[in-house]
Amino acid sequence: MPDFIQYQVFLTPEAAQPLLTLLRQQEIPFETSFDQHAFDVTFAYNSTRTQFVVKLRQQDFDTARALETAVSEQLTASVAPDHYLFNFSDEELFDLLAKPDEWSNFDVTLAQQLLRKRGRDVSPDAVRLLRQHRAAELARPEESQKAWILAGYAFALLGGLIGLFIGWHLASHKKQLFDGRQVRAFSAADQAHGWRILGLGAVSIIGWTFLRWYTA
Repeated sequence: MPDFIQYQVFLTPEAAQPLLTLLRQQEIPFETSFDQHAFDVTFAYNSTRTQFVVKLRQQDFDTARALETAVSEQLTASVAPDHYLFNFSDEELFDLLAKPDEWSNFDVTLAQQLLRKRGRDVSPDAVRLLRQHRAAELARPEESQKAWILAGYAFALLGGLIGLFIGWHLASHKKQLFDGRQVRAFSAADQAHGWRILGLGAVSIIGWTFLRWYTA
């Protein structure tokens, strides 16, 4: 069975109902959950706020976005003239188009229409290129986790489970891009340190366990 991965995040279940109704009508399988940000060794995302997450199969992402866009195009016909996007510059609107995961589909659709009216190129190819550039930036590995690498080796030598956890996180942690793809969060060098920390931690735990048993 295909894995369901995060498609869109909402602050409340109520805010997600229009999307869920659309998915049910089009018979697109989905799952929902209340999630908290997972532990991140970098502490870049350390909020404990619970969020309502809608999950889809990756192959359904484009279909769902197309359906949302079709609905949004109808809604933009009656948008209020004082909508905040009317005050956005072209650069801000293009930035919005590049980040469909951070804005509602209605905002993305309206931004595209506003740019088109201003004579800017918002063809499918232009938008795709914008998002490819952003995906490439997001896919870059995080900065080297030197402090955590040192801590991992230290805890591993002491035979602590914390060292194993740090090693496992560095070696295997992935981050999800807005198009559903998952990539390694850390550089190949940091991943290698993670595997070494795992190996050292396992050996240390065995050694400390044997030493305690031998001296008991």
